[in-house]
Amino acid sequence: MSEIKWLLDKTLEELDITRNALAVDAKVRPATIQDMVNGLPKRVEFKTLLAILDSLNGMKTKRGITRDIEISDIFIYKK
Repeated sequence: MSEIKWLLDKTLEELDITRNALAVDAKVRPATIQDMVNGLPKRVEFKTLLAILDSLNGMKTKRGITRDIEISDIFIYKK
C-alpha cells in the first residue's frame, strides 16, 4: 500500500531548528508542525507547505547549509 513518509523531523535535526522556532518563523500553528513530525496530518494546505519551505530555506544559511530545502525534505511518497 502506498504511503506518505514524513521526514520533517530529520530535516529539523539536520538544520538544528526546533519545532517551535519553525512554527514561529513560518507563522503556522505549533500543533501543525508537531503533527508533521509525528506523521499524523490528514491534510496539509499548500500555503502551509510553502511557508514551511520558505522558512527552512531562510534559516538554513544561518546554519551553514548551502543546499536548497525541498518538498522531499518534508515528506516523500512511497509505494
